[in-house]
Parts: sequence; structure tokens; C-alpha cells
Amino acid sequence: MTWLEDVRREIGILNKKIYLNNASSGPIPKPVYNRVCMVMEESYSEGEPWDEFLDTIPRFREIFSRFIGASRDEVAYIPGVTYGLETLISSIDLDRDSNIVISELNFPTTIVMAHSMARRGVVKEVRMVRDRGGYTDINEYERVIDDKTSLVIVDYVPWLTGYLEDLRYISSLAHDHGAYIVSDMFHAIGVIPVDVKELGVDAAVTGSYKWLMSLHGVGALYVNKDVMDELMPKYMGWLAIEDSVWDRRERGEDEFRRPFNLINFNYSRRASRFELGTPPIVPLIAFYESLKFLEEFKAPERFYTHTYKLVNRLMDGLMDMGYEILTSRERHASIVSFRHDDPHTLAADLYEEGVEVSARPGLIRVSPHFYNTMDDIEAFLELLGKKD
Repeated sequence: MTWLEDVRREIGILNKKIYLNNASSGPIPKPVYNRVCMVMEESYSEGEPWDEFLDTIPRFREIFSRFIGASRDEVAYIPGVTYGLETLISSIDLDRDSNIVISELNFPTTIVMAHSMARRGVVKEVRMVRDRGGYTDINEYERVIDDKTSLVIVDYVPWLTGYLEDLRYISSLAHDHGAYIVSDMFHAIGVIPVDVKELGVDAAVTGSYKWLMSLHGVGALYVNKDVMDELMPKYMGWLAIEDSVWDRRERGEDEFRRPFNLINFNYSRRASRFELGTPPIVPLIAFYESLKFLEEFKAPERFYTHTYKLVNRLMDGLMDMGYEILTSRERHASIVSFRHDDPHTLAADLYEEGVEVSARPGLIRVSPHFYNTMDDIEAFLELLGKKD
């Protein structure tokens, strides 16, 4: 039995449909489902598994750090991407006379966030790098980033087009002008290899439920240790301080034997300074299990040997059928979007036929993962040809 057959046996939804919608949410693998059921059963019959939960935190930090090429002390859990971004960006001391640079291809969260900051006078202006038909022009970043730029926010892989930004170069531009750079990597981590050190970002966020194939309600934050001491969360929680529950647990100390220093506290020296409160226990345990599953089957590493081929075949087939593809052929991850006059009707029709993709404004978005097969792609293309 091949690795692909082994993987597909663990994903129940594949018994019913061809699933090509990972950019919306990924399917739950059997090990994640089983672990969640066990935790819920234990909670029901024995009470909250607090000790297991505490032990999961350092394990989560360790395994996630391997996914992105960071150290465990640079990783924190967050309750979601938007919450993580809010906490992170509010910790940066921004000059009111400065500007924020964002991409028009970013997910709405960071666009709304940046403009709301400008409205409140946190920064002077927002500069938008324009969508050039599914991609951005690196020359425009060079034009808009200047010595007045305090923050650059760029999605590594934009949600609608799947374009792979030249994040390493954008990071160098930002740093050359003294700006921080933050990246939303929700559509990258888990499906393509990511090395945050090589990319040069100061911070990055992702959620758990897309390419990382877990439950909603938790995510991960990376903060480069070189800028950690410069970032001071404006609103602290009881778990963000030095000598917290996590620190004591890792030292083998009873976490509640001594009182906490709640007045003259220090910020945690690790990324846990951004972990403001107790996270959702079940989603975090599920997230850890999904990371183990993806690591076992080497999901990101298989991108260029497997998933990339699926994406290229998908693009070839769409081009042969005459569709206008929005996704860059030269720089892409695992999202392929093509224009359609009635995407919502088409997506609904495909769903009824057992194929799941996403409808977006004027677009159909197809997003395979490492568990998909070439047969899945061929079946989608064949069905699409019958629908249009």
C-alpha cells in the first residue's frame, strides 16, 4: 500500500466526495476525530483533562516550530488569526506620522484592520499594493515602502488567487526602511514548505482548520526572537507573564503552589507573552493531533513531488477548456481560481455531483491538498466540462 492510500484511508469524507476545498476548511483525519472523541468522553465521565492539556502546550509549540523552521520559544497559540493579529499589531509602537503598507490581495481582515488604525489616528495613512489581475508587482512594493513605513502586512498566499508572494524580497525591503513585516500564512502552512527565517518575516500567523486539517477555534503565532523584546502587548493576561503556569509546569513545579506576581510582573521572554488567556482545550489538542498526522505523512514536503503536479494538471485542463485562470502559472501554491459568470450555481451543481469547491465573487476556487489524487483532478475536469 502506498503512502497516498494510507493517508486517504484516514480521511472519512473521501468515501463520499471529491474534496477540493481546503482553502475554506480541510477535512478532519481519523486520528484527530478519535482524539477529540476520547477527550470529550474523558471530560464527560472524569472531568476536564487539565494535566493532559498542560502537557499538550509545549508539545504543540515544539511540533509547530518544526513546520515553520522556528524555535519553540518563538511560537504561541492564538484563538484565531484575527485575534492573533490584533494582539500582535497592538503590541507594536507605531509612529502616528507613519504609514502601513498592505496588499490588495490580502484577506479582508488585515485590510479592514489597517484602515481602522488610520481612521483612529494610530498611523497617518494606509498604502495599498494593487491587484494586477491575480498577482502583485514587486516594483510597486519598492515604490510605496519608504522611511515613513512602520509596518508591512502581506499574505504569503492570497486567499482568492493562490499567488505566491516574493515574501523574502518584501521582507528585505521593509527592513531596509526600518519597518516590521507581518505575514498571514493561513493558505501556506501545511501545504507548502515554509521557513520563516529564510523568508525574513518578523511575525506570522495561521489558523488550524484549512491546510492544517483541524478544528476551528485555535491557531498559531510566530514572533522572531530578535524583535520579541520590542513588542509589548498593551493588554496582558495571566498566562502572558514570566513565571506563568506554563513556565512552572515545564520546570516540574506545581503550577498553583505559589502565588503569581500580578503587580510587578515581567513579560514572558517567549512568544507566550501573546498568550493572553486559557485557550480552548479541545481545539488545541485536536490541532496538535493534526500536526502529528501531517508531519507523519510529510504533507508540506510532498508539495513539489505531488500536490504541485495536481495543480499544474488542473491549470492545463482549465486552459484547454478555455477558462481564464486568475492564478499565476509561475508563482503559485495550491489554490487555482478561474473566472466564471455564475460561480455559485456551478459550485452548487458540482456539490450535488459529489465534488466540493468554493464559489467566490466571479470565481471558482479549487484547492487540492496532498491527499488528493490525479484521478480527483481528472474527475473534476470531466464534470466541469459537462456542466458548462
